[in-house]
Amino acid sequence: MGKPADDQEGRPPYLIESAENALRILLALRHASQVRVTEVSAELGVAPSTAHRLLSTLTYLGFLRHDPVKRVYVPGDVLVEIALASTGHQELRQIAMPHIERLAKEREWTVHLSVLEGTDIRFIDGSESPRPIRVTVRIGSRSPAHSTSSGKVLLASLPRQHLTSLYPQDPPRVTENTIASIAALEQELDEVERNGYATNVGENEVGLHAVSVPIRAGGRVIAAIAAARPSTTAVPDDFSGILAELRATATEIEEQLERVASLDDAL
Repeated sequence: MGKPADDQEGRPPYLIESAENALRILLALRHASQVRVTEVSAELGVAPSTAHRLLSTLTYLGFLRHDPVKRVYVPGDVLVEIALASTGHQELRQIAMPHIERLAKEREWTVHLSVLEGTDIRFIDGSESPRPIRVTVRIGSRSPAHSTSSGKVLLASLPRQHLTSLYPQDPPRVTENTIASIAALEQELDEVERNGYATNVGENEVGLHAVSVPIRAGGRVIAAIAAARPSTTAVPDDFSGILAELRATATEIEEQLERVASLDDAL
């Protein structure tokens, strides 16, 4: 939750400390799915009572949500709404979400909708599994493309020379299972392109596995949908059942996107 590297440079002389601390709490959620009173107190250098008041204020305003069982604070509805609005892709999300929500509910996998941003993917929407133990949706957050199933699907759609420009050096290792060389990444992307899907077994987060397929519009891949679960709830390398459902969902989304595009052209 530390201050940005350029914290002092360009620091406004009128900076309000309480506002700065509140915003630093929200910034911490870029890298963590939850925060605690003790963590906020230590990182901001304030008393626990002050940290609690800051967190309570953000909760009252809807930026955070308090989980009384785990005693943690997680992103609230207002913060999620802001994240959604900032990502754009409104039409894609509006069309895709009813299909994604149905799949997540029926198959009990968390389903993400993602787009490529450089060497990262951006989670632009999603729906959580109804299971008590599940992968959470981190709308608006980013993850390395090479260590995620959605990222591999999106990277596989790029010309290989573009891949070289994105990765002038070997990609970084996220976990012990992550692809960490350009040669290995290119080999896997070739396989993804042949198979039409990508997997992630503990490559971005140990204990999590996922499978993803592309969403196409106008003859190109514009996004990816992925189904994810903790590896304790299913056999990590068996994606056959959910993969068929994921492909069917992608097809439904693509067909609806095509109908909307045709209607727009006719007007």
